[in-house]
Amino acid sequence: MAQPTLSFEHPLNERIRTFLRAEYLFQLAKYRSTNLVSTWDAKDCVATIIELYNLVERSEFRSELSKELERHSNGLQRLAKTPSIDHRALDKVLRDLEKSLEIVKSYSAKQGFFPQNSELLNGLRQRLTIPGGTCSFDLPAFHYWLNLPPKTRQYSINQWFDLLEPLEKALNLVLDLTRQSSMPTREIAVAGTYQKTLNSQTNCQLIRINLRADLGAYPEISANKHRVNIRFLFANFEQGKPALASQDIPFELTCCMI
Repeated sequence: MAQPTLSFEHPLNERIRTFLRAEYLFQLAKYRSTNLVSTWDAKDCVATIIELYNLVERSEFRSELSKELERHSNGLQRLAKTPSIDHRALDKVLRDLEKSLEIVKSYSAKQGFFPQNSELLNGLRQRLTIPGGTCSFDLPAFHYWLNLPPKTRQYSINQWFDLLEPLEKALNLVLDLTRQSSMPTREIAVAGTYQKTLNSQTNCQLIRINLRADLGAYPEISANKHRVNIRFLFANFEQGKPALASQDIPFELTCCMI
């Protein structure tokens, strides 16, 4: 029986860092949108959706996503002449990239896609930056909405989230291609530490680490386009200070280069 594993990721540029944050917010919003029984769950879900809007509505986010879609498309098109390539699968990915690129560019041509006609969301957007700013006396309309039947709240959530779904598909496509661009290698962190020199010409974008959950350790990663440094630490949440592992730690390392 396979041992449970933990996965950790470390971005090597600002573009991938932003994409990972957006992916996290998409996942969090989806999870919270499936459990709207209590008013607190609904409140957390709406706050996450607004946070997601704030991130993806930035013009640089859509610009960087467009550039990454184009870069992946150009790279895969060069593979079309390789005889051993599964051309059916390649054509499908290229079509997905082209469709996603058209969608992202259509968003970029707009001033924004936050539901400006929603007084409820606009009021929340302004108050979320204030500690406790969404109290019932500050936003009585939101207090009323939170006490509507769960099905009614779910309908509103679905409408707000559906506007973002095409962007989510484009983002997932880029991150999936990035993560699948390289094969993992088995490594050993001797006495809890590991170093690796990277070829700066290969454009490594993301470091991925998989290790067994039963080891009780987690990685502290520092990296740039030249080098990766990893320290494995044992959590000690009761005393507050983690300890560097003194034993050898086996793990899988993937340097996503595409």
